[in-house]
Amino acid sequence: MQKLRAVAVAIVATIVVSASASAQEMRNFDNSWFWGFKSGINTFTVPGHGNTSTVDMGIDWLITRTKGGLYVSGNQSVFSRDEQVADQASRTGERTVRVNDLRRISLAGVVFPKHFGGITPYAGLGYTIAVLGDARVFVDSANTFPNNAFLDKVESMRSRSAVMGMGGIQIQTMRAAIFAQETILPSNTNFLYSSVLSFFEFGVRWNFGSSIDRE
Repeated sequence: MQKLRAVAVAIVATIVVSASASAQEMRNFDNSWFWGFKSGINTFTVPGHGNTSTVDMGIDWLITRTKGGLYVSGNQSVFSRDEQVADQASRTGERTVRVNDLRRISLAGVVFPKHFGGITPYAGLGYTIAVLGDARVFVDSANTFPNNAFLDKVESMRSRSAVMGMGGIQIQTMRAAIFAQETILPSNTNFLYSSVLSFFEFGVRWNFGSSIDRE
């Protein structure tokens, strides 16, 4: 994952150095409506198995004004991971749960503090709903089956909502743009993956036109 981040940062840095400042690029950013596609890495801790990284992909929608805007996105991380979940009814004190995939819907307000020609750093604060795919519960090593209370507990821990923070940079070339961003969700002990969730993403956006009525 560190190598992937280093490559992505190097690519962005190269484009930043080569990007030229122009009023045209700002006209194609301010008061605009962008659709984008992105991919990246989701990093989190699996209880009983340590840190892990998975592939994450999604689409987003960015409405801009001069200094701020609205951000909406939908994402899916594709993976299958086993984790250990505490169960007092188990003879061993825990059970293995196999979890598949993670889906997210996010909504955030974003700010654009300063433009550097066609280069725009941004930051955002918003809200995310995250839902894990199916969670398969296994018998413990003593071959005892889970009770209904444990199954209900696992089901309730498949979803969470949280405040999210994000930061990124967008580089504009006419109507097309590339971007890289980091999104962070805080830890939550009521979620099957209770650690901080980190999403490093990069992708492309296209300006589909003005986000305001023009006379």
